[in-house]
Amino acid sequence: MAVKLELYRVFKEVAEAGNISEAAKNLYISQSAVSQSVKQLETALQARLFARSPRGVTLTGEGQMLYQYVRSALGLIATGEDKLSQAQ
Repeated sequence: MAVKLELYRVFKEVAEAGNISEAAKNLYISQSAVSQSVKQLETALQARLFARSPRGVTLTGEGQMLYQYVRSALGLIATGEDKLSQAQ
């Protein structure tokens, strides 16, 4: 499966913000771009990751499961980058 890392970064931000508008603001991209990224990820994974409501979004069961892995993976990448920076 070839899903772009950036889609996972957007997914993580939306999950943590609980709101697409807030996530867009935090990521410095448009709300439309965030919505499109979430839709692309859901399509690629063939899973509904968020339940949408007028108040915002919440993770579905599948979304919660994925979030745990994405959070860990992105954390590991950040740690790797820090270690590399320290080694230079």
